[in-house]
Amino acid sequence: MRGVRPILSSPTSSKTAPSLPSLSPASSSRGRRSFATPVVPRRTTLGSSSPSTTCVSLKRDVDVLEETPSRLTKRRRSSAKDDASDSLANRLKDTEKILHRRELELKKREAAVVKKQNALQRKEESLSRERESLLKRKETLLAKARDVESQARDLSARGRALLAQEKALAKQAEAQATAAAVISAHPAVDPLWALSHLEDHFTCSLCFEVMACPYSLNPGRCGHSFCALCILKWCFAAVHRGCGYWHDPLECPLCRAELFYTSDVTPRSPFSFPFVPNRLADGEIQALIEVVRSVKPEPTTGVCMLSGVGGSEHKPGAKNTSPDTDRLLAWHDHGMLYEDWIARDSSFRRGRAEMTLLVNEWSTLDADDFIAFKDRLAV
Repeated sequence: MRGVRPILSSPTSSKTAPSLPSLSPASSSRGRRSFATPVVPRRTTLGSSSPSTTCVSLKRDVDVLEETPSRLTKRRRSSAKDDASDSLANRLKDTEKILHRRELELKKREAAVVKKQNALQRKEESLSRERESLLKRKETLLAKARDVESQARDLSARGRALLAQEKALAKQAEAQATAAAVISAHPAVDPLWALSHLEDHFTCSLCFEVMACPYSLNPGRCGHSFCALCILKWCFAAVHRGCGYWHDPLECPLCRAELFYTSDVTPRSPFSFPFVPNRLADGEIQALIEVVRSVKPEPTTGVCMLSGVGGSEHKPGAKNTSPDTDRLLAWHDHGMLYEDWIARDSSFRRGRAEMTLLVNEWSTLDADDFIAFKDRLAV
């Protein structure tokens, strides 16, 4: 400040340069606020510079002094902003690090959850497979139980059938003993008695003729006998042509006893065959027919005589025979009743042949075979 005063006090400078305000503390307090920043003016020699140059430099120094506080304020503000931005950037970096760590932890947790889900899925698949295997085992056991039950029912049915057959055989033995007693009591059997016995005791209830190849129904509660051809027609008349099987169990035409139901499952049990051959009745029928056919009628009296024992032969032009003689003649060769019985009984024709085929193929017959039987029998 000492270098400034000589310049202001010189007479030349008072004329050219305007008066500057004093830089003392008293003058600064009255006007604007002064700052404690010292400003060193440029030193110039009086001999080397003019007064105008000195005044310009002084003005420049004063302007510098006036602009310095605003620059300092701007610098402070910019430094504060820089500090705030730096702190914000640091906080953002810290937040990013925290978020990155959290993302890594979440990924680890997701991977662990995925592993647990995969393990649970594998366990569920294994449990489902075990459940399926258990269901299959259960179905197999149930099927075996059903088979055992069906076998038990078959065995019980076989036992009942055997009991029925035993009863039938006992009845046949009793009838045979009765027939033997009758024959022994009547050494020479009367042909008319034999014919009456045939018509009274061995007539089929379906065709009302003497039975040919008699068969009895299987159930033990029934035992009625019919012609083989008649009972086959009655049986296959109930076969449904659409499916080839019976919709309902068959019943005896006389006593309505229910027969065994014919299943559509093959191989079929032979004990489910509904018919049993009545061999005792068959033998007795054939014996009685031979007795009837062994006589020749007497043309004058109408009395039948045993052939070869006595009596005269039938002479042409004789009188009309009696009704009993006509009945006996119908059973001779070429007689109507005898030919019809032969047709129903012959092994090479209807009844016996159809029944033999049905018995032999019963376990493997299906719907088409039953329909073929139905067509052959014309029912």
